[in-house]
Amino acid sequence: MKINKSRLLEMLHDLEDFTDTPGNGVTRFSFGVQDATAREYILEKAVDAGCTVDIDALQNIRIGLKSNVPGKSIVMAGSHIDTVRHGGWLDGIYGVCGALEVMLTLAEYVDAANSGDKSVMPIDQLKNNYEMVIFSEEEGSNFGSTMTGSKFVTGFYKEEDLGKLRDTNGKTLRQRLIELPIKDDEDEDSLDVYSMDYFDSGEILWDFDEIKSMLELHIEQGPVLDKEGLSIGIVDAIYGMRVVEVTLTGVGNHAGATPMGIRYDALCTAAECVLATEEIVKSDDDERIVATIGKLSVSPDCSNVIPQEVKFTVEVRDKDEDKINEYMDRIIERIRQLADARQVTCEITEHSKSSPLYLTKSLKDDMEKLAIKKNLAYKVMDSGAVHDACMIANFVDTGMIFVPSINGRSHVPEEDTKEEDLIAGVQFLMDTVLNEMKTEV
Repeated sequence: MKINKSRLLEMLHDLEDFTDTPGNGVTRFSFGVQDATAREYILEKAVDAGCTVDIDALQNIRIGLKSNVPGKSIVMAGSHIDTVRHGGWLDGIYGVCGALEVMLTLAEYVDAANSGDKSVMPIDQLKNNYEMVIFSEEEGSNFGSTMTGSKFVTGFYKEEDLGKLRDTNGKTLRQRLIELPIKDDEDEDSLDVYSMDYFDSGEILWDFDEIKSMLELHIEQGPVLDKEGLSIGIVDAIYGMRVVEVTLTGVGNHAGATPMGIRYDALCTAAECVLATEEIVKSDDDERIVATIGKLSVSPDCSNVIPQEVKFTVEVRDKDEDKINEYMDRIIERIRQLADARQVTCEITEHSKSSPLYLTKSLKDDMEKLAIKKNLAYKVMDSGAVHDACMIANFVDTGMIFVPSINGRSHVPEEDTKEEDLIAGVQFLMDTVLNEMKTEV
């Protein structure tokens, strides 16, 4: 069964335009206007194909094939549509469009089978149901916590977390959901306010007993496949990560009247901490572990005032949890030493953490056999980035498929993938879904 290549590419390019920063990458945060518009675009195509739609209070969306039969196990595929600020046009949305293209192709097959077309297999020979999913707030751009939607459906987050998670303006997740913009059916150019009168965690949690497997298609976001000239990556392990927030407090003072020898500069201290972090992780013999200081704020942030306070995050990732903790502990110890040496107060708090995990071996093996059968150039590889699949893999068989990122660029406007690789990835997802549904159509 072949996907519709032109339809897939059209959907991807259409959704590229749903951004708050035209001409400067894609910025599409969860619960915003562009997010609502993108969702409407996707749901319209699904509904036109006769699919069922279910949206929970966190705005996770599940879309079901119209031929699904109650009681059959579900083969699921999907990803997210939110982005980082000034991000790329494929991160997340590629997996959603891929899952949607599989849905639309299957829906066409159902129509042909129901019309009596003898060239297709009777629909009752599809052994499992198919659903696609769109997870909300995967990137954490609003609340600084990745995989928010999938954390709620798995029970990792609960109702009390609605009041704990806050955006950069101090609004809680609960408040943002109450003020959620949705399209007003009576006015195409306006947005109404969605009112969340209650939150029932029981309605958010998934029944994983009804799900057979979960597949997530994604761009690699790294350089491996592109450098090796391969079209498909089959993911083995997904890195875990640990994030801490550091607050350095010195003494703010006049930039011209304070001699260098008696300054307690929080920013200079932070600069040493950044370089020390890099030095520590570069000492790894495996050259695998990574650390990033990607968020930093300076107060009072004036050119003529010595910085009094600096806050920054330190993130460490690897596929070995013991190694993550070992290197993070070394970094924390060094930061405290540097702060003490400069007589700057240091406060370090744990921000977030996710454990490394290995995806389902049997599913990975099946995808390898399929790639060999289809004569695809593939590689079994690890993912340095976290994905919603990380949460779902704790409950059901889970697999991930990668396609190359040109020059390994992602989370930036330059993010891109060749059209032939985009098509190959979705076709491989289609073939894998069919394989999971135990049919040879």
